[in-house]
Amino acid sequence: MLHRMDLLSLALIALTASIWLWGLIDCARTPADRIRFVPKLLWLLFLLNGSVLATLAWVHIGRKPIADTAKTLAGRPGSFAEAR
Repeated sequence: MLHRMDLLSLALIALTASIWLWGLIDCARTPADRIRFVPKLLWLLFLLNGSVLATLAWVHIGRKPIADTAKTLAGRPGSFAEAR
């Protein structure tokens, strides 16, 4: 039978693993034009070797916000923003 501390430890491990896995999948699915500072492969390697701190670094430093990407796309010739 599991005790409270065992359940708490198990819950923390599951939370940590799910956050790490989410960051890894998010990095793999993010287009290359939304990645900052280093190539995607280096971010993936960093996430594989890291933990929740690597995921936090990816979210806050590694990828551009969607608003920045929309501004870049609006300036391209033939974009939807020019058609208005």
